[in-house]
Amino acid sequence: KEPDPETALLQARAIVELALNPTTTNDPETLGLWGAINKRLWELQARPSDLNAAVNGYERGFSLRRDWYNGINYAFLLDVRALEWLKIGRKDDAIADSVLARRVRSDVNRLALAPAEDKEADPKTRFWAIATLWEAAVGRGDMPEIERWGALAESLAVPQWMQETRLEQGKKLVNLKKEFALRSAA
Repeated sequence: KEPDPETALLQARAIVELALNPTTTNDPETLGLWGAINKRLWELQARPSDLNAAVNGYERGFSLRRDWYNGINYAFLLDVRALEWLKIGRKDDAIADSVLARRVRSDVNRLALAPAEDKEADPKTRFWAIATLWEAAVGRGDMPEIERWGALAESLAVPQWMQETRLEQGKKLVNLKKEFALRSAA
């Protein structure tokens, strides 16, 4: 975050571009990092190029690894982009991204289930798998699963920042889905 968040992110993006070649790499870790940097830049400045770079990074990372980290971020950003499509009158593109986000969440649900249910797993890994299942349920609007995974996440002894991160992401997703529904109905 130093000297300020945007400058730090732009410097990080330049380093990743130079050292790791994110546009051609097949390394899912690099693609997840690339997605995260561009996602945060999007959150700061709302530049479509940052959003598209984030979507593309997470999409490629998810396609290569079929992992729940890249997948849940990809699904979230597809919903973000769907809302952006609606704002500029491209309803077909909005629907396509929204449907794809739902499908990705179904895949993510399957992928995160085993680590979430493994009581012998590393506690932080297990928490993030459970948080991912919770977020996927939030994205689908599945109340029984939201309650199930939310209660389990809350029961785990993890640092408070992890719980706060989960809840903040859920809040963003709920607000995003509400705005999408309102704009879709108009």
